[in-house]
Amino acid sequence: MAEFSIRDKCSVNTNWDEDTFVGLKCKDGDFSVHFPLGFVIPGDDKELRRDIIVLLSVIGKTTARKESEIQNEARIYNCTEFPFQAYLSIIRDFYERGYFKEREIHFTVAKRGKIDWNRTIKTQKPYIQDNDSFYLDFVTRKNQVNENELISLIHEYCVYESFSKVGWLFTTTLPKKPRIKRNIRLFKSILITKISNTFNDRNRKLFQDMLAVILYNGEENSEKNYRYGTYRFEYVWEALINKVYGIKEKREYFPNTYWSIDGVQYENACLEPDTIMIWNGNVYVLDAKYYKYGVTRRMTDLPESTSINKQITYGEFIAEQECFKKKHGENYKVYNAFIMPYAQKNGEELKNIGIAYSNWKTNEKSYENIQGILLDIKHLMYASWGQNVEEIEKLVQCIEGGIKNAEN
Repeated sequence: MAEFSIRDKCSVNTNWDEDTFVGLKCKDGDFSVHFPLGFVIPGDDKELRRDIIVLLSVIGKTTARKESEIQNEARIYNCTEFPFQAYLSIIRDFYERGYFKEREIHFTVAKRGKIDWNRTIKTQKPYIQDNDSFYLDFVTRKNQVNENELISLIHEYCVYESFSKVGWLFTTTLPKKPRIKRNIRLFKSILITKISNTFNDRNRKLFQDMLAVILYNGEENSEKNYRYGTYRFEYVWEALINKVYGIKEKREYFPNTYWSIDGVQYENACLEPDTIMIWNGNVYVLDAKYYKYGVTRRMTDLPESTSINKQITYGEFIAEQECFKKKHGENYKVYNAFIMPYAQKNGEELKNIGIAYSNWKTNEKSYENIQGILLDIKHLMYASWGQNVEEIEKLVQCIEGGIKNAEN
């Protein structure tokens, strides 16, 4: 693996025109990493490698639709099928355990072989004759020398492929070349058999990762060109905010509309807020906006009237319904906020930049003033492993602090 500067391979996209891809690309064997809008590339290589792993892990966790660029050249896909997590898992397992060697003992029922009497007595029915019992079938150790050696050779192949594709995240050195030539059909058959027969969870996970690598490598042109990422990072941004701050069951907070034609009621698709956050009985309606304002500071990069009016509608619906008064208490409040990405300065993970409001409301109610919140994108990525009470408290303080400042 040739020496290179990992920083020279990294860039931050502008979200303008064609520059919207976030993730990992490799073209003709030359890779590049593309970070989302507002991300700051660190100067330390170790930290940068950690950031890359987190970025690609976040994309893998939050992007449900994955199609292969190799199979579909049209840019209608969201995220490619490049098995980054499988490569990563194989490398980590290799660092911890080295090359795989079969240690599980497999058994079969046979007439001859090395008998396991304990298993035979427990599982086989004896035959009784003249007060003596004897067995016609025995549980014997299965001779799998050739198959066990083959799985080790396949593992060598997968380890080498994994380091070839993503090993630069850890080292500039490749492991030894595999002793076996690629045979997709044979490798696939052996791995499927191993997955269904192993009782060791860790080995099963390794075999599944190896199978993902084999299946990907079976695709045409997968050797030199691959891509793992998304052109629609706004969906990732939305998913991250929902995961860290939101409740899971939010459908009851969706305002709906209907048509009544000739006495028959027809239901329209409801409006769906991105995230509903609950804290101390109050309701916070969060709209995840992957907009450029945090980078450009231009007014034209802020949410427009359509989004503002929609947020007011959400807030009014939640604030006025009797069912929510029963659920949250008579004195609960509803707050609105736009959450946009930026790169923090001076340790400000969250920053309240002001409020959005309308001329058709009095703007005296909390939900009628939508708070503009900037959230450090790198901080959110590292906090995105699940709902976080500490992060929710910080956001609540930022939103309510903006209301209090506006009143003073």
